[in-house]
Amino acid sequence: MITIYIFTASGVAILLLVTTKRLQQKLKKPFFVFNIISKADAQIRALYQKLVHLYSDSKEKTSFLIEKQIPIHSKNVLNKSISFIKEKRDQYIGNIRNSRLLKRPDGISEFFKNMSEIEKGNGQIHDSYEDSSQEDKKELK
Repeated sequence: MITIYIFTASGVAILLLVTTKRLQQKLKKPFFVFNIISKADAQIRALYQKLVHLYSDSKEKTSFLIEKQIPIHSKNVLNKSISFIKEKRDQYIGNIRNSRLLKRPDGISEFFKNMSEIEKGNGQIHDSYEDSSQEDKKELK
């Protein structure tokens, strides 16, 4: 229903424009409607040119930002994050290779040496661990 009204309104508008144009040519006098159409056309063209320039400038800026700036800044942030993590790791963990604990004779390195000797069967275990379940069996006999 609405399309019928729009169609008839546009038909009437075209008919009025054609008749006023013929009257303007016969009387050689400008009508108000055509002055409005001419001014609106000039303003719309100027607005269109502004929008085209705005679109092209924003497209160039956006492509520059995406292709150049974002990769540079992301690499910068990544490098800063890696160096920060390394600093914090060294602060809390320290350099394990040159640790005092590994250089002590009873430190971790000595422990691993003793473990390797025990696994080969060359070492001795000085700690005696008694199995409580075996003692209970001896007492029962």
